[in-house]
Amino acid sequence: MNERIKKLRKALDLTQKEFAERIGMKRNSIALIENGRNTSEQTIFAICREFNVNEEWLKTGAGEMFRAAPSSALDALAEEYKLSSSSYVMVEKFVNLKPEAQETIFNYIREVAAAFRSSEVEPEVPSVPAADLSGLSIDEKVALYRSELEREEKAGKKSEVSRHGA
Repeated sequence: MNERIKKLRKALDLTQKEFAERIGMKRNSIALIENGRNTSEQTIFAICREFNVNEEWLKTGAGEMFRAAPSSALDALAEEYKLSSSSYVMVEKFVNLKPEAQETIFNYIREVAAAFRSSEVEPEVPSVPAADLSGLSIDEKVALYRSELEREEKAGKKSEVSRHGA
């Protein structure tokens, strides 16, 4: 891998110092790596991210040096945020709407949010079986679990109040 890192740096026409600065390292660290010192996963990740390098090529030499560039801004966004295919379609359809239609959707969401704020009715958040969580990010899973726990907690408080006759 050390030879491939050196080859990459030369292909980019960067000095060891310039290459190191771009990935948050010092020049002597790059010199050591190019001379055979083991490379951490964090360094590999930084190189691939910063220079759009194909990780498989960097690790094994297989494939092309660089990843194919995304064909659109939406593809780049989907890659960066690890969008599921359904999220990709939703964003794509939204951005392709006329501005008036986008504004209509925003107004609808504002009206629904205002209705929930002005009443004691809480929005129903569907319970998601564990098997359906496989495609979700950790943050999405945490948000679902949190809303489910909050709903259970509120239901528990309501039943406690009704039992005590308050």
